[in-house]
Amino acid sequence: MPRLALAALIVLAAPSAFAQVVPSPASPAGLPQWDVVSVKKSNLSACTQSLLLPTPDGMHIECLPLQVIIKQAYGIIEDSRILGAPSWLKDTFYSIDAKVSGDDVAAFGKLSKDQRNLMLQALLADRFKLKAQRETRDFPIYALVVAKNGTKLKEWKPGESGTPMMRMKDRGEIEATGSTLDFLPALLTRELDRPVVDKTGLTGKYDFTLQFTPATSESTDSTAPSIFTAIQEQLGLKLEPQKAPMDVLVIDHLEPPSPN
Repeated sequence: MPRLALAALIVLAAPSAFAQVVPSPASPAGLPQWDVVSVKKSNLSACTQSLLLPTPDGMHIECLPLQVIIKQAYGIIEDSRILGAPSWLKDTFYSIDAKVSGDDVAAFGKLSKDQRNLMLQALLADRFKLKAQRETRDFPIYALVVAKNGTKLKEWKPGESGTPMMRMKDRGEIEATGSTLDFLPALLTRELDRPVVDKTGLTGKYDFTLQFTPATSESTDSTAPSIFTAIQEQLGLKLEPQKAPMDVLVIDHLEPPSPN
C-alpha cells in the first residue's frame, strides 16, 4: 500500500467508560441534515493525497480507508480499539463529499467538532449500514512512568527557546519546546497502536527531542533505538504494559456503501 500524505487532523478523544448504541441514521437530534452526499470507492493508484477536511457547508474526504473515517467519527486513535471489523475495512479507500442545504450552512458553521462527528456517524450508518456500540473492556495499555533512575527531561526556561510546542517532526522523532507532557501520550499512542496513559505525575514544561526507530518501520538499517529503549535512555521515562478499562467500538454490521 503506498504511503500517502495524510492532511487530516484526527480527533484525540479521551477514553470514556460507557456503553451505548450509535445514533440513528436519521440525523442526530437538533443537528442539520445532510442534503447531498457522494460516496465513491477510490482508485488507490490514482490517489495523490489523503484528506479529511471540514468545509463551510459540509465535509470533504479524499482517498481514506474506511477504518480511518470510522476512527474520526468516533474519536478513536488506535486501530486495535475497533473490534469485529471486516477484513476490508483497512484496505478499501473512499472519497466522500457531504453538504448541508444552503439554509443550514450558518447552523453547520457553529457546530462543535463532536457535533460534526455525530453527523459523520449518521452518514456512515446511512450509507455503509454501520451498526456499532461502545463497550468498556479491560484493554492492554502502556503506562508512561518515571524510570528507576529518574527523569532526564530538561526543564524549560522562558526566553531560552521558541514558542512552546510538541510535534512529531518526522517518523521516529518527537520534538518538544517548553511543552508539558499532555500531548506525548497521544503521539506515542499513534506510534504504538495501544493507549498510552500518563502516570508520571510530572507537571512541568520541558525541552526534549526523542529519536527512535518507528515501530512499523520496514527498514532494518536504522541506528536509532526502539521507542521503548529511546524513552528510557533519552527521557528517563518508561513504558510499562498494564491493563485498564477502556472504551472500544464493537462493529455489529457493516457493508459496502449504497449507490449515490
